[in-house]
Amino acid sequence: MNRSRSDWTLPPKAAEQKARLDASRGKIARLRQPVPQRRLILTLFALCLVALGIFLLFLVPSRSLVGDLRSRGVATWAEVTSAPKDHFGSPGNTEIRFRGPRGEVDTTLSDWGGRRPGGLVTGRVVSVTYDPHDPTRVLTTAWVKSPPTVTLPMLVSLVLSPFFLAGALFLTFRRRRLLIERAGAQTAERPRSAKEHQ
Repeated sequence: MNRSRSDWTLPPKAAEQKARLDASRGKIARLRQPVPQRRLILTLFALCLVALGIFLLFLVPSRSLVGDLRSRGVATWAEVTSAPKDHFGSPGNTEIRFRGPRGEVDTTLSDWGGRRPGGLVTGRVVSVTYDPHDPTRVLTTAWVKSPPTVTLPMLVSLVLSPFFLAGALFLTFRRRRLLIERAGAQTAERPRSAKEHQ
């Protein structure tokens, strides 16, 4: 009685040899994988620190400004003299004019976390709060009372920071594993070479 090809299996000895051969090929393939360079890992760590620094650069001065304006700020009415938009349609450098402690002040509305309030148009009158020690430090009174929780520039930098850190850690562990495997393969190769020379 003839058996079909699907019923045919390798003899036990041949199956063991095939398994060893497959394992050996897999090991060789892993050893041939490129080892992540230190330069790339350090670059990712640096980018993580840069992104974190940008986030803090947006957050810390903005919170400091709001804190100062809440403690000693003076509320007044200001006229919007210019309200341009940037390339993305977001509010740009909004120019305002108001009467300060030493006369009329023409300045740019301060940003909070890289963002300025929307809805302001040229000629509109808006309530602002300024620092009497430095009238150029000025925010809309609404943002002094309730500033945004987070802005888009802050969010982008905050998301990128752990992304770069995760990439750097992944490549660090991968580099370590590949170097350990290669060192083990070289150690196993030396006794074999010594036996062949004897």
